Amino acid sequence: MFSRDSDKVSKTSTSSSVIGTEMQINGNIKCSGKLVLKGMVKGNIECEHVHISAEGTQTGNIKAIECIIGGKFTGDVVADSLAFESNANIKGNMYYNSLSARPGSNLEIHLFRGLEKRIEDKSPTKDKTKKSTNKKNKGT
Repeated sequence: MFSRDSDKVSKTSTSSSVIGTEMQINGNIKCSGKLVLKGMVKGNIECEHVHISAEGTQTGNIKAIECIIGGKFTGDVVADSLAFESNANIKGNMYYNSLSARPGSNLEIHLFRGLEKRIEDKSPTKDKTKKSTNKKNKGT
C-alpha cells in the first residue's frame, strides 16, 4: 500500500473551471486543469486545457497543452494540441505540434508547426543575456 515510489507525485489535474455565458472577465487568467469558456474574456489565458465553447469569446493569447476553439477568438495560441470546431471564428497566429479542424470554421490565421522554434525565439533569458552583455561592454 505504501512505498517509496508513492513519494513521486505525478501531476494530473482533474479540476475544471467554467466561465459561464453571463460572465465577462477583463484581465489575464492562469489556472491548472481545464478551463471551459462560455462567456467573454479580454485578456490572456494560461492553462493546461482550454476549451472555448461555441458561445465563448476571447480576445487575447492562449498558452496551453491542449486548446479547443469552438467560439470567437482573436489572438495568438501556443499549444501542443490544437483543434478547431465547426462553428469557430478565429483570427491570429497558431503555434502547435498537432492540429485538427472540422469543416465550417471561419479562419483568418497563420499556422506555425513546431513549438521549439517559438519557445526559443521568445525566450526572455536570451534577451536578458544580450542586454546585460551590452551593458558590460558599454561600461568598459
